[in-house]
Amino acid sequence: MSRSPRARTEDDAPPTDWLAELPPELHLRILEGVDDFSDCAAFSLASPRLGLLALRSGLARFKDPLFAVAMRLLLIQRFAGAFVTVSATLNEG
Repeated sequence: MSRSPRARTEDDAPPTDWLAELPPELHLRILEGVDDFSDCAAFSLASPRLGLLALRSGLARFKDPLFAVAMRLLLIQRFAGAFVTVSATLNEG
């Protein structure tokens, strides 16, 4: 007779944020290599904690006005995409 598998606990579940396990110094080294403003914005939206770390440590790309423009464009795209999805769902019903 086989035993049913036990439920996973927090201790044995795989981490969902692999970057969180790295030290902050390594985070900054990774972020220094991001050279496109839209990539910086995408990185910041994907992991706000790391975006704040980059901004507070004074990384030039994250303090540039073009970074702010890229952030706004990405936020508008995400908002518009969410709006289209919701309105399409409502129109189907």
